[in-house]
Amino acid sequence: MCGIAGVFQFNELKVDATKAQLMCDVMAHRGPDGEGAWYNSNATVALLHRRLSIIDLSDAAAQPMISDDQNVVIAFNGEIYNYIEIRNELIAHGVSFKTNSDTEVLLQSYIHWGVKCLNHFNGMFAFAIWDNQKQELFCARDRFGEKPFHYFKSNDVFAFASEIKSIKAYLSGITIDQQVLQNYLDEKLVIDNSITFFKDVYALEPATYLIVSKDKFEKKKYWNIELKEDNVSFTESKTKFQTLFNKSIQLRLRSDVPVGSSLSGGLDSSSIVCSLKELNVENMQTFSARFKSELDEGKWIADVSSKTSYSNNEVWPDPSTFLKELEKMIWHHEYPPGSASVFAQWCVMKLPRTKGVKVLLDGQGADEYLAGYDELKYYALWEHYHKGNFKKFFEERNHFKKHYGKDKSIGYAFLIDPLLKLFGKKRDVFKYGHSLKQILKYYTENKLNELLRYADRNSMANSIEVRLPFLDHHLVEYVFSLPMTHVYSQGKTKFILRESMKNVLPESVYNRTDKIGFAPPQNSWMETDLVRGEVRNSRSNLSDNGYQPSKNDYRNLVAYYFIKSFAE
Repeated sequence: MCGIAGVFQFNELKVDATKAQLMCDVMAHRGPDGEGAWYNSNATVALLHRRLSIIDLSDAAAQPMISDDQNVVIAFNGEIYNYIEIRNELIAHGVSFKTNSDTEVLLQSYIHWGVKCLNHFNGMFAFAIWDNQKQELFCARDRFGEKPFHYFKSNDVFAFASEIKSIKAYLSGITIDQQVLQNYLDEKLVIDNSITFFKDVYALEPATYLIVSKDKFEKKKYWNIELKEDNVSFTESKTKFQTLFNKSIQLRLRSDVPVGSSLSGGLDSSSIVCSLKELNVENMQTFSARFKSELDEGKWIADVSSKTSYSNNEVWPDPSTFLKELEKMIWHHEYPPGSASVFAQWCVMKLPRTKGVKVLLDGQGADEYLAGYDELKYYALWEHYHKGNFKKFFEERNHFKKHYGKDKSIGYAFLIDPLLKLFGKKRDVFKYGHSLKQILKYYTENKLNELLRYADRNSMANSIEVRLPFLDHHLVEYVFSLPMTHVYSQGKTKFILRESMKNVLPESVYNRTDKIGFAPPQNSWMETDLVRGEVRNSRSNLSDNGYQPSKNDYRNLVAYYFIKSFAE
């Protein structure tokens, strides 16, 4: 896990080495264990690296890493979890290795397979490879976008980095995109995996590679979620799900430094922590956020800790700390966070280093493809109605009322859906698809990206590597091959996860049907005198800078600090 950056001058001008060093310096938090820089023979290309040592801590594994023939150079951020298996495969093809690092495995994979190397990787990654023979940069990002890759391109230069502030350190004139920020304030920001809050700076989309040369700029997606439905029994699918999940956890335990896990008390993080115990992992430390409100999940956290006997470390975010650290957090994020839950995660990520832990497992990713969000229940019920499965529809509606209370309703608008379909129309809620599986695909490929950015920025700001067992692509692909009744059934979300963990989780967590997550009492925080004063300043400042303040004062506050951090 690291920070990468680089510059490719198309006009034969040399890369400014002083500014290149600034690109590294501004990302020191991403890699406090070392730094490196490589320039090609005429200094028109630079690859830069900040190192957070996780696998192969020796100097031999430092980056940028250069091939023996000096033709291929890599700057890599992330982890290739199956690097041992790939390494053995390459050795069988006659490839020799000098280190025990996954970086060298990635480098040799490109040399051996070219662009198709991406199909072999199980991991999280963003990297840039300079191919001297082809005189081009090969850049890529992992399937889900766990690791960031930002870039700027003009007729004269291509600059990239893990963080936008690194690009700003090299190029003058990178400014805030006022329209994008106004859209954020108006709560009209369109989901777009390439968008940033800075003019002419873009994010490389997940599961996409980019080839850059003086006369080429080619982007291509290399992986997609396929929608299919295999005829498999629930008993069989439950067993295979647990097998794939455990394998994912085991791969993500590969580390030469201590590993811990976050623990919210919800189904996802609890499943990881309890599975670790089932896999006989000892001396695991867990890390949690607690709140002095009805949103506190302490009782479930305590149940998991009791069942596993793991040592839990807690932090209690409050409005004073929130205001004190908000500007620093936004500087690290480079995007205005959507809610104060991001700050709760920020506080959790500060804990592991104090306990000697450098790698943290986390439960993100499950909500998007296992229907964890509240609104996804409705698609599951509507689908039964649309397909004419009325018996199942009424069964599920009764379960819905039982688990979620009489105050929640699936409404009646769905009754006209078949009629609308006859006229080639559909309700706006179905703009991303009618079936639950289509909606889960949209969430996984789009809405997940924002949460992964939060996790990356919060962890790397504190020099912590976060690994996400639910985002093993083999596991995700398998779930999308199953009938959706395996995902939502009997009024319960994440049904296959819940049932596969039935004998692993505490009964209290297994039976949970609510969803809280990292949910601080944001509204009450915003009403404290301390925060209200800053809110008034934020509204005034936004108006002075030509923005229309939001109706949401949290967004006003965040946008205000964003401008303070990044306005020229």
